[in-house]
Formats: sequence, structure tokens, C-alpha cells
Amino acid sequence: MRALSIFALMSAAVTAQAADLTVTVLDRNGKPLADAVVLVDSSVPGPRPAPAMEANVSQEKLRFIPAVTVVGLNAKVSFNNLDTWDHHVILGVMGPGGVYVDPGLNTQFRLAGRLAGKAPASDSKVLSQPGPYLLACHIHSSMRGHVYVSDTPWAKLVGGADGKVLMQALPEGPARVRIWHPDQLIDGAPTAVQLAATGNAVTITTQIAPARKKRPAGDPYFGG
Repeated sequence: MRALSIFALMSAAVTAQAADLTVTVLDRNGKPLADAVVLVDSSVPGPRPAPAMEANVSQEKLRFIPAVTVVGLNAKVSFNNLDTWDHHVILGVMGPGGVYVDPGLNTQFRLAGRLAGKAPASDSKVLSQPGPYLLACHIHSSMRGHVYVSDTPWAKLVGGADGKVLMQALPEGPARVRIWHPDQLIDGAPTAVQLAATGNAVTITTQIAPARKKRPAGDPYFGG
């Protein structure tokens, strides 16, 4: 009997397959939603991909680049100032509506402007709380950026114009998909999916209206 049980478990392990999931994220007008973070949760046993535990965010031409960075819990994020003038980094947990949850708990530091022939000023922080962080600069109020600390190993940024991401190596079975975006006002409800090894796709239409990016006044990189 014990041998049969072991054989059954081995057979189930052999037949179980990883599933892929294509997620298309749309705004409230049905258009592809760039800069959205897609997160997939699954409680089905199986291997998990390693999350990103290091990332770099640059301050360049009065922008945070990338504008949105996705990392795993307790990841180290390094900040570099590539401009020739000083910048601040204000780093804090972000709440609904794009504001800091508690400005008194924000981390703040200054990065000197880059000198010719020298390495850029840099600093790094370990982010131990899941969810979105807001980046800003005291000196240049138009600068905004975001870091999303994921509590699931399946997390990706929508980077293309088609609003799609491919989530790979998910276990077959039930899962749920969450969407986060810098311009959302409230958290949307998760979308339940049933994953199969033959390939899966889901389109999620959010209630998010992406804000138009304002040009900093007098910014030569924006042409006026």
C-alpha cells in the first residue's frame, strides 16, 4: 500500500506541468495601460521563480528612470544621480491617490550632481514593506517615480504599448491576478483565473484613467 501511495505521488508530480498566462491590462476606456504592475497569486504547491532582489533607479534629465520598478520583498534598490545638478530622493510608502502614507516615516537623502570623469553619486536602500513606494525630489517638484515591492514571485511591469505581459512557470490550478498602477485611486478587485498547461490568457479592464505627464516648466529636455 505504501509503495502504491509513493507511486501515485510520483506520477502526479510527473504529470503536473507549468502554465503560462498572458495578461492584457486596459484602462477604463479600453486602451492598453502602460506602467501597470501585474501580480499573480497561487497557493498551489510547486517551484517559484526567484524575485528581483536588486534594482537601479537613475535620476536623469529630471526624471526617475525607470519610472516604475518592480522588485521582491527585502530587495536592495540603488539610486544614482546622472545629472550635473543635485537631486534629493524622497522615498516613502504610497497610499491611495498617489500620496505618502506617513511623510514623517519617509527616507530622504541628497545626491550630488555628477562631475565630469567621476562616478555618479549613489545610495541604496533595502525595502522591507510590500506594496508601492513613491519617489520624489525636494529640489525638482515635478519629478515622480515609483517602486513596487511585490509579495508574490510572479510580478511584472507592463512595458509595451500593447498592455500585455507574459507570466511564466505558474502551477496549474486556481490563481488570482492583481493590478496596480501609479494613477489608480483605489485598489481594484483581484481577477480569478483557472490555469492549464495548454496556455492561458485574460484581459482585465480597470477603472484607471492614466494622468497626462506634465512638462516641467523651463526644462530644456522637454523643449520649453
